[in-house]
Amino acid sequence: MKFNTLLLALAALGSAACSDNGNADNVPAAADIAGTYGGYALTSCAYFSNTCSADQTVTVTENADGSAAIAFDSDMGAFLIPDVRIDAAEGGRSLSGEGTAQMGMQGNISTYDCTFEGVIALRTEATMRFSVPAVMGGLTVEFRTGEAPADLLLAGTYKGYSDADCAYFEDRYTDDESLKMTANGDGTLAVVFESSAWGAFSVASAAIESEGGEYLLSGSGSVTMGMGESTSSYDFTMTGRVDAAKEVYSIAFHVPAVMGGLTVTLLPGTAPATEE
Repeated sequence: MKFNTLLLALAALGSAACSDNGNADNVPAAADIAGTYGGYALTSCAYFSNTCSADQTVTVTENADGSAAIAFDSDMGAFLIPDVRIDAAEGGRSLSGEGTAQMGMQGNISTYDCTFEGVIALRTEATMRFSVPAVMGGLTVEFRTGEAPADLLLAGTYKGYSDADCAYFEDRYTDDESLKMTANGDGTLAVVFESSAWGAFSVASAAIESEGGEYLLSGSGSVTMGMGESTSSYDFTMTGRVDAAKEVYSIAFHVPAVMGGLTVTLLPGTAPATEE
């Protein structure tokens, strides 16, 4: 009787130990990490780096056999890792696996091999990297939980038309203008606007603030303007407003000392038609 009682006690302890660690092999269970993770993604390849996309979602599900599957329907394509290895790691879970990525343009979708690795510490603290060697010289999409940093999100090229106004005229439009923003790595942006009509405006460190789903920009610099070989340098201030999708924006450069106060504003799209 005492021997049987001892066996039952040992069995109970073993069962409790297995329950605490997920299974008898001390492998973390998929159920521990299953769920939806919200955050942003940074995409890099041989031609660009750290292109940021906000409002991204990764879904982790438990397979029938207890393993995990990961699905990531990103701005770059649909990634599926059907059988993810889960290992215990300091402070969380280490993930790895292989799967596929469906990517393409204008309905021409192809399937590529994809490798995956990630770390999940908490529901609100996870990083996951999807790598596709055969796309654009080696494409990686890194998912991170949390809100996208404003400098990374806004970095990129903005195309549209400029609208110039001063004391002597209004609504002087120039099509096919472009402006480039680059993240400095300290939360600010370097802004370069090379207008074909008004000169090259450069802001070394533009500040960013968020307001009601939009981002407000501010900064200053100097621009060289003139006619022919007769040019001068003038101070300017920059103000801007950009939405998170980078589709609606207004970025204005104010030059007080030129033509009674010149303002050149970059806007998306093409210039409105003007009467002859």
